[in-house]
Amino acid sequence: MKCYVDRIEDGKYAVINVTGGGEMIIPVKQFKFKIREGMHLDADFRCDKKSERATLDRVKKLQAELLARSGKKNK
Repeated sequence: MKCYVDRIEDGKYAVINVTGGGEMIIPVKQFKFKIREGMHLDADFRCDKKSERATLDRVKKLQAELLARSGKKNK
């Protein structure tokens, strides 16, 4: 995905415009290189199934705990 840095806000956030439409706001500290206004970027997103599965498992566990708690209070 082609994009460019439109501006840096408060020295903390990069406002990145995506070619073809869209915008992302990313903390400057997330970049492994010095970012500047006008810089063109090539962004590549990848699906992280392992992380997604871990998050879903954690949420299901928390939901089960909450349901168990609410069931105990209703008895």
